[in-house]
Amino acid sequence: MTNGAAWGVLVLRIVLGVILVMHGSMVFTTYTPRGMASLVTRIGYPPWSSLILAWYLILVHVAGGVLIVIGLWTRLAAVLNLPIMLSAVLMLHLSQGFFMRGVVADGRTSAVGYEFSLLVLACTIAIALIGAGPFSIDGRRPARRR
Repeated sequence: MTNGAAWGVLVLRIVLGVILVMHGSMVFTTYTPRGMASLVTRIGYPPWSSLILAWYLILVHVAGGVLIVIGLWTRLAAVLNLPIMLSAVLMLHLSQGFFMRGVVADGRTSAVGYEFSLLVLACTIAIALIGAGPFSIDGRRPARRR
């Protein structure tokens, strides 16, 4: 990997990880797990799975985001985030149109439109395929242990 590519992966990894951590934290503190479970049901998942999936989003975004930032088990963390991001694009935002805009409902501002979710999905796929790069814990481990 060239030096420029290594720095590029580092920037991509850190920004993606921070976005995931912040989003998971926001869901936990602002929307709450029960509020997210309600949204999960509204977008089409079975009611019995909604609280499980809400907690999956929170835990995988926060823990996975931290792992992506530090570059440990990076591909696994990215792959575990893929179902969340695919659901966000295909089941939540796709019908809202491409461009992201803010909509106020119930005193909260929500983002609608799939442009940002699609970008996060693409970055997650890229990290899952590329890996953490040399400036990471994964990059420092011997190849046979990765």
